[in-house]
Amino acid sequence: MSLRKARAAVASAPEIEAAAEELLGRGNAVDAVVAGVFAACALAPGVLLGPVQILVGGAGAGLVAIDGRVRQPGVGAPRPRGFTSAEEIPDAARVGVPWLPAALSVAVATMGNATFNQVVTPAVALAKGTPRAEVLKRIAARGPRALEERPLGEELLAAAGRPSGGLLTTDDLSSPRPEVQKASRVELGAAQTPRGVRDAASGKARTSSLAAELARKKNAAGEPEPRLLVTFPWTRIEAGLPAAPAHDVEVARVRAVAAVDRNATFAIACWDEATDGLLIADLGLRAPFFAEPVRRGQTRIRPGEPRAAAGSAALVGTSAAPELALAAFGAADAYDVLAQALEALAVDERLEAHGEARLVALAHANATASVLRG
Repeated sequence: MSLRKARAAVASAPEIEAAAEELLGRGNAVDAVVAGVFAACALAPGVLLGPVQILVGGAGAGLVAIDGRVRQPGVGAPRPRGFTSAEEIPDAARVGVPWLPAALSVAVATMGNATFNQVVTPAVALAKGTPRAEVLKRIAARGPRALEERPLGEELLAAAGRPSGGLLTTDDLSSPRPEVQKASRVELGAAQTPRGVRDAASGKARTSSLAAELARKKNAAGEPEPRLLVTFPWTRIEAGLPAAPAHDVEVARVRAVAAVDRNATFAIACWDEATDGLLIADLGLRAPFFAEPVRRGQTRIRPGEPRAAAGSAALVGTSAAPELALAAFGAADAYDVLAQALEALAVDERLEAHGEARLVALAHANATASVLRG
């Protein structure tokens, strides 16, 4: 079913979508997705200390990305001896450095219209009755620095620092400095080869014709302009399409929110809804396991290195501006479902999805937004 209006948001949960819609009324698409991610932090304990990846595109915004993935801890500390194969590795040693609050702050500061307090406010209401409400209030007041200050910083270091067998340091907590980067661009359909996704995927097909919204623009010669695939610059590309990270990543845990505003600026954010990790009860948070423990006799991952995370989302458009935002989430075949949708779009101007993962898409044309839920 399609919903048509001048601006719209879509997300992996109705509460997250409502928070994004609320900010669209007072801000832009970037404000909306940031509010959506904070809403996810309020609803689930494993989000705030995990990764986030943000993709933005529009005539005024350009095509950019912000990398809020978790970092390897240990900045400013000597190399530990490392664990032997016979030793039990404590959970604290698997906890990384959260960059999510800093990445969301950078997004609002550089591309948003609302204040940081405004984008966090819906999340505080959603978190009412949990310790996360106080955490989010502190972040709303102090920004990402709240994680390095008392009392939040003390709790994080007590749970995942050296005394508990972890690697997290005070320098880690003060290290996040996300930057706005240029997004990756690939001509859609130019380098694709059959991936077997359409035949191999299971589940009922979900199709939607978006020909009216996605009519190809003509170039100066009157020919259709090539359509571009826009994604995160750190995304692995196979056969011209986004693919899951090469590392062992729980793709099924990825969630997403996307928005488009009246100015046809698109924004997408992907995060990890971790169901396992180190529980920090006093904060109502769960620190997901993204760090790699130091092992004796093995090369140490450099502190500050980003840890791989799933981000099965993309923008599609021309060299002038995006026309469509897509995200797949909720199952291990999310990248296959996304790739299949992009292949179908490149071949016959339709979005088609098979498999277990959910597919959502936003289009914007002629001052009208269209939403697809599949």
